Amino acid sequence: MQYSILVNFYKSLGKTTKRLEKTDILASLLKSADEDLEKIVYLVQGKVFPLWDDSKIGFSSRLVMKAISSVTGSSINEIEKLFNKEGDLGKVASILITKKKQSTLFSQEITVSKVFNNIRKLSTLEGEGTVNRKVQLVSELLSNASPDEAKFIIGTVLEELRIGIAAGIVRDSISKAFDISVEEVEIRTRDSPDVKPYLQDREFRKIKVLF
Repeated sequence: MQYSILVNFYKSLGKTTKRLEKTDILASLLKSADEDLEKIVYLVQGKVFPLWDDSKIGFSSRLVMKAISSVTGSSINEIEKLFNKEGDLGKVASILITKKKQSTLFSQEITVSKVFNNIRKLSTLEGEGTVNRKVQLVSELLSNASPDEAKFIIGTVLEELRIGIAAGIVRDSISKAFDISVEEVEIRTRDSPDVKPYLQDREFRKIKVLF
């Protein structure tokens, strides 16, 4: 799935505070998720790891500023001033990339899988040059992102997605999307250190521990 499709759902989810509306929107997304289903279930909760996994993204606000600077050409000073005004580095990235895109062609579209995998890799890098490699992984995403995509990429990297989706809404959405009871979803998605298939019946395929 193209990341732009997921971003459109993010925007819809962020526009309502009503649980039932969020459930309907997310159920619609899950039905169309195909092979990216597992990744999307994590991403809508603003994470790339299940709760039982101790891995951390480990990307600071300062590193985000470096990534934004490398892609937009804006100085760290300029980024800090805009951040002080907006209070959200996702918005800062969106604003600065909007200015950049006005004078350049868009790059190739990015996928949900690419965003998910790049962000997950951030936790695995070690040794000399780690900081630069981490910045490069995020910069790679931002350089191909639209302003809206950049906003949500940064929100995910900083674990500040802010679209109001918690495990309970995901559970209800799975139930609605695949016509199974909430109780059955809870049974099959109980926390465990083991990776095992869930909801294999119907069209749900395989999902790992989610909540």
